[in-house]
Amino acid sequence: MEYKLIRSRRKTIAICINREGEVVVRAPLRAAQREIDRFVCEKQDWIREKSAQVMQDAAARRNLRIGAGSVLPLMGCAYPVKLADHYGFDGICFSVMPQEQEQMLLQIKHLYRLIAERFIQERIARFSKVMGVTPPGVRIGSANTSWGSCSAKNRLNFTWKLMMAAPEEIDYVVVHELAHIREHNHSPRFWKLVETVFPDYRERRKRLAETGKKLRRQGWG
Repeated sequence: MEYKLIRSRRKTIAICINREGEVVVRAPLRAAQREIDRFVCEKQDWIREKSAQVMQDAAARRNLRIGAGSVLPLMGCAYPVKLADHYGFDGICFSVMPQEQEQMLLQIKHLYRLIAERFIQERIARFSKVMGVTPPGVRIGSANTSWGSCSAKNRLNFTWKLMMAAPEEIDYVVVHELAHIREHNHSPRFWKLVETVFPDYRERRKRLAETGKKLRRQGWG
């Protein structure tokens, strides 16, 4: 099985499949080639399954279409799309200007980003008081591999795609990242901190994972 090998100052061997379907293996600088090959061989079933999923996601992205009659998810509800001489969201429907498909997708993504910037800041303000932490900065991006992240300097990042999830799922991600300001890990202490805010965080996390799968099938992955 062919793969791209990247060596670095890491302690373990890891495998991932990038968006192009390429198998990427990351290994310690001194890891023996036979050890790496054996690891890849042991993971062949996982690699095939993951590669198939990546190809399906890529096909869904290519087939994603936005236009009059489309319905888009937003914070647990579904809103129709209509063509207009402007683009925006009025609480009832998404309006997009009739252009090439790529341009209409950019309009929709921009609207989601604007909504995310406002809504997530509101949720951070609320839960920061509850948890006694304050992030030095918040950014809304377009990450495809995570809903949110916390940097070493405690700056929080969220993807605009989070707005396609239900409110209780969004709140879970916000609290999850705020908890990382105190615990930069996923230790028992970290999960205990999350649990103090959301005793049902496991169920929220499960529903969020299901939302992610659904969005990938639709082409938003």
